Amino acid sequence: MLPNKEKFEFLRKMPVFAGAEQEILMEMASSLTEKEVLKGSTIIRKGEEGDAVFIIAFGKVRVHDGNHVLARLTEGQVFGEYALIDQCSRSASVTADENCLLLRLDYRDFYRSAIGNPGILKGVLLELIHRMRGMNELEEKLSKSYLKIQRQKDLIEKQNESISLQKILLEQQNYDLTKLNEEKNQLISTVIHQIKNPLTSSLCMAEMLDAREGQVDETEREGLAIIRNSIRRINNLINEILDLATIDSKVYELKMEPLNIRAILEELIENYRYFIEQKGIVLKVEVADFSAKLNRVYMTQIFDNLLSNAVKFTPDEKSIHIQLTEKQGNILFIIQDEGPGMDQDKIHSIFDQYSRQTSMIDQEFARDGLGLAIVHKYTTAMKGTVTCESEIGKGTKFVVLLPA
Repeated sequence: MLPNKEKFEFLRKMPVFAGAEQEILMEMASSLTEKEVLKGSTIIRKGEEGDAVFIIAFGKVRVHDGNHVLARLTEGQVFGEYALIDQCSRSASVTADENCLLLRLDYRDFYRSAIGNPGILKGVLLELIHRMRGMNELEEKLSKSYLKIQRQKDLIEKQNESISLQKILLEQQNYDLTKLNEEKNQLISTVIHQIKNPLTSSLCMAEMLDAREGQVDETEREGLAIIRNSIRRINNLINEILDLATIDSKVYELKMEPLNIRAILEELIENYRYFIEQKGIVLKVEVADFSAKLNRVYMTQIFDNLLSNAVKFTPDEKSIHIQLTEKQGNILFIIQDEGPGMDQDKIHSIFDQYSRQTSMIDQEFARDGLGLAIVHKYTTAMKGTVTCESEIGKGTKFVVLLPA
């Protein structure tokens, strides 16, 4: 058994507790439990619910996702710390590389000590900022990798024009592109893992701020509710691994569950309420109350992308019409704006991935190149259809039909 003084020293060195008072850390030290782990044993399994943080008193462990090792940790280092503020499923597994002695701090013991202690909350914020800075560095690496891949792709396209004369060179370039694509996928996997932790910390801080009795007025409480909902939706996106290439493959298995379709749509409309009021847009909504067995993340993204388009490009003081009904065993969703509209010959390409329109008339669809492609991919993935009707000067209408 380790004495509380040694346990206190381990806690004191954790960045998340940098601002905590010694009395609080001594109280936490007495709550730490010891756990002996044999080499090769799984300490945390990906997907399990997190309820504690672990400190390595001695020994070594590795943090991994399948065969991909994310980190190797040794004496004095910590893993699973975000379980203190978010009891969602673990985003990676942890396995002992040597016989280990671990100190375990349960999140309930942490909450008892953290309540009313600003030093601990400050430590959480500082650690969050540190992680976000690390994310910025990863984003920079990902951007450079993407530019490198894009240049390689352009070169390959030129070589394809004379493939009969340059077959050997083209095969070599295809090999290089495959390796670069693997590098891109690895970077994306790492970025997704790094994004999840700051998001859960942000969600925790929003909940802590909301829980301050008598210090949060109604307007702030509504704002915090919108922040929490947005963070949860982003977490869902990460957990579902929202990658169009994955949807195109035939091995993706959708999680279908009974959903209150009306509640999902009304929550998104409420998130856009501020922008709608700022532009003086007249919102005409006809929504039926019913449930259907579909994928929650996909439905949210379909509604969100189409609603975002309509709000962004509808002129001030104009109208948006939204209809959600059940029709012959199908869900019928219609959203129509009074934006600039577009030429008929452009409609067939608006759902193409990375499609961009450049004329003033078509500015309604010159977004990030993915919004409408995502709508089309997610709708077809759930065995539905999406169509577009538009006329210059008379706005645009999207119709989504899904099996209920």
